[in-house]
Amino acid sequence: MTYLILARDGTSQIVLKRDSEDAAEKKARELKEMGWFEVEVREDKAGNAAASALTGRSQTLQ
Repeated sequence: MTYLILARDGTSQIVLKRDSEDAAEKKARELKEMGWFEVEVREDKAGNAAASALTGRSQTLQ
């Protein structure tokens, strides 16, 4: 299963993808420690199209 990590830093929003829930949770913690906020982990139920649908014009990073 694939997991998406969504986060904001005040001027931008990112969506990261991880293959395991543990890896996604770890990256979410790291982002929070780096000052990102509204950090959340979601299951990617609809595939890669979900990332762009969730965030509008965002870029998906791996």
